[in-house]
Amino acid sequence: MMISGHAGELENKAPTSWAEGRSAAFTMRDFWTAAFFHRRVVLLAALLPILVGIFACLVTKTEYTASSLLLVMVNREVATQNVTDSGPSVLSIEGLKQVESEVQIIESADVIRDAIAQIGLERLFPTGRLSFLRDLVPSGISPMDRAVERFRKNMRTTVLSGSNIVQVSVSNPNRDLAIEATDELVKAYLAYRRKIFENPTANILMVEVERFKRDLTATDNEIESLKRKAGVIDFAQDAVLAANQVDGIVQRQRQVAERKVAVAAQLEKAEQEMQALPETVFDFAQKSNASGNDDDRNILTRLLVERDRLLSQFTPSSPQVREVEQKIDTVRKTMGAPDPRLYATNRDVRNPAISYMNNMVLSLRVELDALSRQEAELNEQKQQAQGRVATLQGVETRLTELNRQRETLSEGYREYLRRAVAANVEETASKVRASNVRVVEAAGAAVTSRSMALPFLAAGVFGGLLFGAAAGAIASALRTGFITPMEVERLLGLPTLAEFADGRAPFQTVAAETAIGGLATLLLDSELDGRPLRAFHFLSQERHPDVPVFCQRLAEEFAIQRGLRTLLIDLSEPAGAHRADDGVEARGGLTIARTPVPLLWSVADSERSPLLSVRLPMVEGQRMMKELEDQFDAIIISSSASVASSVKHRLNRLVDANILIVRAEETRKAAALRLRADVLESGGVLMGFVFMGRKYYVPGWIYRIS
Repeated sequence: MMISGHAGELENKAPTSWAEGRSAAFTMRDFWTAAFFHRRVVLLAALLPILVGIFACLVTKTEYTASSLLLVMVNREVATQNVTDSGPSVLSIEGLKQVESEVQIIESADVIRDAIAQIGLERLFPTGRLSFLRDLVPSGISPMDRAVERFRKNMRTTVLSGSNIVQVSVSNPNRDLAIEATDELVKAYLAYRRKIFENPTANILMVEVERFKRDLTATDNEIESLKRKAGVIDFAQDAVLAANQVDGIVQRQRQVAERKVAVAAQLEKAEQEMQALPETVFDFAQKSNASGNDDDRNILTRLLVERDRLLSQFTPSSPQVREVEQKIDTVRKTMGAPDPRLYATNRDVRNPAISYMNNMVLSLRVELDALSRQEAELNEQKQQAQGRVATLQGVETRLTELNRQRETLSEGYREYLRRAVAANVEETASKVRASNVRVVEAAGAAVTSRSMALPFLAAGVFGGLLFGAAAGAIASALRTGFITPMEVERLLGLPTLAEFADGRAPFQTVAAETAIGGLATLLLDSELDGRPLRAFHFLSQERHPDVPVFCQRLAEEFAIQRGLRTLLIDLSEPAGAHRADDGVEARGGLTIARTPVPLLWSVADSERSPLLSVRLPMVEGQRMMKELEDQFDAIIISSSASVASSVKHRLNRLVDANILIVRAEETRKAAALRLRADVLESGGVLMGFVFMGRKYYVPGWIYRIS
């Protein structure tokens, strides 16, 4: 399994950036792997519910349920269940309430106790083998009360949806006993129902009706007497009229007062003006030179006009024209006579304003007297209207109290009268009240059986699955190691570079050869800051023989298959494990020796190598690593946290890429997290991890279908 990536990208991103791009969902393969890995725990947890289900399946008995149907007739002809309800109020909702009340009566303790007494306590609930243990502990509960509770658990009373049918059923392992118990329960219910409805109340209610009637009549008489005394027909209307009358009189008084003041002011001013007027006034003076009755010029003008008209019609010598000419001459002679005597006229008259002012003063005096009389009349009317208002105010409190009392008495009278009628109907129908509930179906006609064997068995199997899944989940949550590479990816946020199966020779298989070749290609194709990677540090938490073998095989892949000058530095063994051989030379602060494999060198003595000294400065270490990279095409360093802890922090930073080694079921999660944190804290670049020792617990056909 190979996942390609670039070390440069891993350096610039957060440790969880790759994990964010991956799907962290829990797959079916993860489920099957965890289930088969913890199969013992899962089987043990699942076995307990399954055994309980099998035991319940074997010991359970068949329950017989006998059902009886009762019809509750709800109509206007049948009286209701209490005296407060009348026929007209029995509607659909009231009918449902009545049916529910019948159900409560059936489930009452008295009805159940009567039914148990008819059947027999020992016959219905026989004594069990372990009942003596219950008797040893005194509980203070009588056997009958305990039987009532057991009977309620075995019975069921339901109202069929949308109807007035009540279904009464009783369950018992004995079929005949279930039928008998249901029948006795119905009989006890009908008998108890007849008994509770025998409650005569009509006479008591009629006494209350008569009392309310007398009180109501007395209140009505008192109201009529009070209205007659106060002269009230309709109190609300009379009060409004009285208030309006007072308001109208006040408005008129204000108008009369304003007019009286205005008339008095006019009268005073008119008298002052009249005293200042003169008795006589000069009318006119005329002088004229015209005589009286002097109309000659007008007559002359008319004659001249007449002459012109006649000349247009007759000749100048005609008699008509001559006659007009004579008249004209006569008028002219008269006008030529001397002027008459001149006339002169002087005229004095009595002052007309005095008469006008006298009339005005007289009119104002009359109006002022009328306004005074009107004001007196309005004051008298106001006193009468205010007296009417005071009378109505005095009557209002008593009349309101009487009306309130009358309404209360009237409502009580109607209510008690309605109850009395309903009670009379109840008493009339009490002897045949059982006809209101009828048995539609007897208990023996509908008997059903139910066996819980299969449900208990199914519940056991289902509970086994749930318990097994829960046990597997808990075991997986408490597990400290890894079993699949996906768990490492989700926890560390790193990609899987290669994985190897567990076995005697895990690196000798074809799959291992392919995985090593793919890993070599991935490492050589990766780049850091635009340059190919040269130095690789394989870091494991614990020492294991497979780690040096894996690094040896990877170095051989670089040297033999890729033709690269490769240096292998194995620090996973304790100090002194490497011995110097022939052909030892010093390069880049390391004592190295050629191996039998062409183009492959390894460290001959790690104790005397300056690069692996804990006292070496970082600058000098970077220089030595640069020298090694110039001489070798690939450098593979293998170390473990327990052996190379003194120099691993420097190596994490000096190499181009750090690769973690994780072993299935051996590397703990906390250790892997700590190893990853050490690399990141030392400034190293994490490229991914190699998963070793993987075991396949799930059969292959399940892998294929999942």
